[in-house]
Amino acid sequence: MELHRKFQIATSCPSVSLGSESDRAYPIVHAERITTRYGQSVLVAIMDSPSSTMKIFLPRRYGDVVSDEDLEAINSQRVALLLMYKRTCPRSNSYILEFKRQ
Repeated sequence: MELHRKFQIATSCPSVSLGSESDRAYPIVHAERITTRYGQSVLVAIMDSPSSTMKIFLPRRYGDVVSDEDLEAINSQRVALLLMYKRTCPRSNSYILEFKRQ
């Protein structure tokens, strides 16, 4: 990805919660592993509209299964994935997400 595009993503993407719309497919534009004050996390930039992107922190259980090779495949666009919010687990209130190939 070109450097100017990375800067655009970094400065123009709010971090949001996906809990408002279920079963909507968001194309993943970029993914990276970052360190937060809570530990390692995976941050994905998703396309909300053709001119707008958002950043989403994946829950730890999803971030733990994403390898560096997976991140590289997403960022090099060898793999095109969609992120979908399915629902919230009634017992734990945790988000249930699904990844699909485009």
